[in-house]
Amino acid sequence: MIKYIKENLDSIFKLFINHVGMMIFGLVVILTSKLLSSKINNEIVFILAGVLSVLMYFSLVYTAMWERGAKDKIKIDGGREKQNLFHGLYIYLIANVIGVISAFIILVFSFFVTEDESVVNSIFAIFKFIAHYWQSMYLPLTTIKGIHCVIYVLVLIPGALVSFVSYILGVKGFKCIFPEPKYDRNRKIR
Repeated sequence: MIKYIKENLDSIFKLFINHVGMMIFGLVVILTSKLLSSKINNEIVFILAGVLSVLMYFSLVYTAMWERGAKDKIKIDGGREKQNLFHGLYIYLIANVIGVISAFIILVFSFFVTEDESVVNSIFAIFKFIAHYWQSMYLPLTTIKGIHCVIYVLVLIPGALVSFVSYILGVKGFKCIFPEPKYDRNRKIR
């Protein structure tokens, strides 16, 4: 496992930094929209801000993992590397280890939470707090009253699927959804 992390540290770090950036972006946009929603008594702005944040996050994950798949395609075609279609999923799960661990701790501890003050309740609350901020782009979904704690595990699935599929698309040679910027060799840079 340590060897795998060392070999893929650049992609893991890229996804981690993208996640932190989108976490901050999501937090700012969603909290601002929540204030605006409370002033106009309409939750639609809050929900739309969450959708925007999630879509932007998915586009960053897609681009990063498609590029990694395209880079690995060269090695695979040259016979220097074996094809592993789950590579994108593994990289995503390692980069999002904070979300994965906190989601599963919340899920397990949710079965033991009681009404009185206890250590279990405190641990549950701490990891729920961490999960709220780590997955801040999903706040409109995770802050719904009465929703079960399994939602913290469920919000991990779409990002994992995007990472998994985009890596495969890169390895298989499919064109990226987002166009690459055109570079003009004749243009002089000042």
